[in-house]
Amino acid sequence: MLKFDLQIVRWLLLTVFAGASSLTAQTGTSSLTGTLSDTTSAAIAGVAITLTNEESGAAFRTQSNESGAYRLSSLVPGTYRLEAVASGFDKVIRKSIVLSVSQTVAVDLVLLVGQTSETLTVEASVPVTETQSSSVGQLVSRKMVSGLPMPNRAATALVALAPGVVMIDSGQGAENYPVFAIAGGRARNQNFTLDGGNVTNAVGLTRPQQMTSLPMDAMQEFRVISNGYSAEHGHSAGGVITLSTRSGTNELHGSVFEYLRNSALDARYFFSPTKAPLRMHQFGGTAGGPIRRDKTHFFATWEQTRQLTSTAGLWTVPGLAQRDGDFSEVRDGSGQLKQIFDPDTTAGTQRQPFPDNRIPQNRFDPVSRAILGYWPEPNRAGNASGGNNYAANADSNLKRDIVVGKVDHQLRTTDQLTFRYYLNNSFIENRGSFPRPEAAPDANRNDVRIQSILVGHTHTFNAALINDFKFSFFQRKFIDDRYGSDQKFASTLGLKGVSDAAFPIFTVPGYAALSNQVGRFQTPIRDTQFLESVSWFQGRHALKIGIEHRRGRNTEIRDRSSSGQFTISPLITSRPGVAGTGDAFASFLLGEVNAASINVSDEITSRAYYWAGYAQDDWRVTDRLTINAGIRWEAELPRRVDQDRQNSFDENAVNPVSGTPGIVTFSGRNGLPRQAFATDRNNFGPRLGFAYRLPFTRETVVRGGGGIFFGPTVSNTIGDAATTGFSTSASLVVPQADLLSSLRLRDGFPVTDRPVLDASFGAVGRGQRPTLAVGFFEQNRPTPLSYQYNFNVQRAVATDLVIEVGYMANVSHHLTANDLSLNQVAPSLMGPGDAQARRPFPQFSNVYIINPAIGNSTYHAGYVRGEKRFSKGLSFLAHFTWSKFLDDVAAANEYGDPHSYMDAYNRRLDKSLSGTDVPYRTVVSVLYEVPRVRFNHVLDAVASGWKAGAFGTWQSGAPFTVVTLANTTNAFSAGPQRADLVGDPEPSNGDRTPGRWFNTAAFANPRQFQFGNSPRSVLRGAFQQTVDVTLAREFLVTEHYRADLRGEFYNV
Repeated sequence: MLKFDLQIVRWLLLTVFAGASSLTAQTGTSSLTGTLSDTTSAAIAGVAITLTNEESGAAFRTQSNESGAYRLSSLVPGTYRLEAVASGFDKVIRKSIVLSVSQTVAVDLVLLVGQTSETLTVEASVPVTETQSSSVGQLVSRKMVSGLPMPNRAATALVALAPGVVMIDSGQGAENYPVFAIAGGRARNQNFTLDGGNVTNAVGLTRPQQMTSLPMDAMQEFRVISNGYSAEHGHSAGGVITLSTRSGTNELHGSVFEYLRNSALDARYFFSPTKAPLRMHQFGGTAGGPIRRDKTHFFATWEQTRQLTSTAGLWTVPGLAQRDGDFSEVRDGSGQLKQIFDPDTTAGTQRQPFPDNRIPQNRFDPVSRAILGYWPEPNRAGNASGGNNYAANADSNLKRDIVVGKVDHQLRTTDQLTFRYYLNNSFIENRGSFPRPEAAPDANRNDVRIQSILVGHTHTFNAALINDFKFSFFQRKFIDDRYGSDQKFASTLGLKGVSDAAFPIFTVPGYAALSNQVGRFQTPIRDTQFLESVSWFQGRHALKIGIEHRRGRNTEIRDRSSSGQFTISPLITSRPGVAGTGDAFASFLLGEVNAASINVSDEITSRAYYWAGYAQDDWRVTDRLTINAGIRWEAELPRRVDQDRQNSFDENAVNPVSGTPGIVTFSGRNGLPRQAFATDRNNFGPRLGFAYRLPFTRETVVRGGGGIFFGPTVSNTIGDAATTGFSTSASLVVPQADLLSSLRLRDGFPVTDRPVLDASFGAVGRGQRPTLAVGFFEQNRPTPLSYQYNFNVQRAVATDLVIEVGYMANVSHHLTANDLSLNQVAPSLMGPGDAQARRPFPQFSNVYIINPAIGNSTYHAGYVRGEKRFSKGLSFLAHFTWSKFLDDVAAANEYGDPHSYMDAYNRRLDKSLSGTDVPYRTVVSVLYEVPRVRFNHVLDAVASGWKAGAFGTWQSGAPFTVVTLANTTNAFSAGPQRADLVGDPEPSNGDRTPGRWFNTAAFANPRQFQFGNSPRSVLRGAFQQTVDVTLAREFLVTEHYRADLRGEFYNV
């Protein structure tokens, strides 16, 4: 079991039990504000205000100031009762005030002249319009969480209910968190808070993805903030998610549950020969109640998941004749015979074909022969070119336990404490699609343990001054292991120069790869956060000033390919310069390798830090107009590696080995900085917005705002990146793949020794074959920057129904992106011959920037939203979003497949539709409960207790890019070679089929030594529609016990 840092625990205990008055941002809580006046609209000062949580009995007190205004902050979301008492006036009680997470609600009261012994009680719902904030967002209530269908019971999958959200994955695997993008932001680049504390990955070291997936029974509610968030939120240019766990009440309550899914009730996947098996059991329970009434309450949830799933897949494997060397029936996509040429007959640029398109078996490489049996044999006919001839279901076994516990304690009316604990303990086995999982490209094993704690303390000095403090900490153990690590494959296969750690990786274009996943041993990754703030209420100004500090740490080993990674090209068996000839599997049989590498890191411990400060003023100018103004400063202190095990690169220094520019440099040596890159401290983000209720109406609110927001400096997990010199690493590439190979399998990988860490590190002389690829962070690395603005109008057409029409935009610069090669041959030098000598850094096989901050994007969206709060048994939420999303870089976890760069010297060619561009998206959710039939007991027994919920999505398909199978530029280009667009890609008759989605004749292979002219994201996939439905019946067993029977139907 992982243990928390002892010093952190000591510090935490001292903080809690000393009752320190400290400060926090109020993320994850609620606020109540308002004014008190008499019937002449004159402000009343000194009114005693008491706010009581109707479920827990916790009471909070303040009084109105000289402007008649009051404010209560840091409130747990829930339902409250407000009492106002002033001498000479009737006592006023306002009941059923619902406060939601990250929301400020205004409740204005008019006091009547009278005696305090007289009480006026008012029950009125909180307005459905948002009058105190200019941000664009969506509340997902407890009713939605418990009532809508969710296939994986991951509550945050309901982020899809917010305008601007594009869902990519609704949640699966060990962590079970969904993947999505919000309103022009990147996937897995949101800022998540749980009860006000951070629950995203380690700052500065990994992509800022969600690390805690709450079961639906543990979630109270959450809010998606898509655009224009206040200054207390930061470290995100693409949305904020504030989550709140359930709290205990004065009533003891609990539940037990069992959810079952089974493939016996499922339909067969369209392309699969058999139904994909699925068996899922999710069971557990909840308990909550008082430890001391009105003072101390607890709530706990336990959920266990046991799941067997299977993913259907289509693969192309070598046919039986091909395994014997017979390619006489191998054809390309147009039905033409693929001619196979003998590389041993190469004379200049000429080469002789194999007789009858057959490779003699005495020419088979012995290592290739030993590997053949690890490919499964075909089990279906395949298409005209022999592709998709193997179908299989990849089984996955998951065991997961999640525990969530929370305690709220009110020391006195001026002091509140909160403690929350989260545990996710998971193990998953993916056995892959092949009979032998050790060689299946989709097989691996994950062992994951995530722990998170939060402690919060709120102290109220007086009616105008509140101090808060929050401390959060999480750690994650993640072990990604491979099958067959004990089978000594290198020895069995006869492959020399590589380790026995796992099965080697063989990439054979046009065929299924044989490989193992990257071995990753992260033990553990940690993030520690301190939040402090002071809230000061003066007149009609609610001012909040705060600071945030985070510390990230990651210790891991990555074995990317110590067993060898070998890429086979069809070009070595082609006729040089003639497209459509050659076959990658034929090259494999001969043992001809185009590129080869090995890579495994030492244990790397990295650290990074984050600081932020902010000031926010929510100024209620009048009862109709609220101004939200703020400014936030933030900076990441970039990654440092223990013992300075980190490299960089000097592009200008002359290499002593090759005499050409470019040397590898090392942190902390020769006066170089220890950080990965320079700290960008010039990150000041002002925010300004307004909410205005139109005169002569309480139903229409006009809102708008804008601001500058900063994102994280890394968008992908960097792990052991930029640790060249502190790993066993070597790379072999060939300058012209149709004439030469980098090695033959029978010869094995050359012996690799670690060179001295000096200016000559890893370089080779002119004309020699390089062995080292160098990745590094550019030193002057700006922080990702986003300009966001919005405008919308809300109209309450009924007390529980609001319609909203709005616009929002996100224009971003310096976005981090996929790694960018700097070692591409310049287009003016592209041509036949030795391309390696023409590269900018010929002494290295590659030189690339890790996660370069070079991206730009623009997002514009209009939306229409309608929401009815739950009343009279019915609620619904519907929205339509119309948007356009352009960018010039790709990043991990795009919705579509836009690919990344093509020509590093002309990146203007990369600007196109983003992979996450979804121009049309409609979402509708409905909850309905059959009302009681009080006039007929029989009918009531039959009809009452029924509940139904539905969640539907209709949206445009994902963009994708057409690339060539083989890269014929001979330029070591920065990315795949795009095809030439020579016609209209839309089918001529307008009819599409799964086998002919676009006009393939509209694309052609570019001429040799040239880039293709088709853009990124040139095509779009099929329109998508999904409707999930739930139907449930509640049975009353006794006065205190009930039973629910529930069925959920997905993709109906």
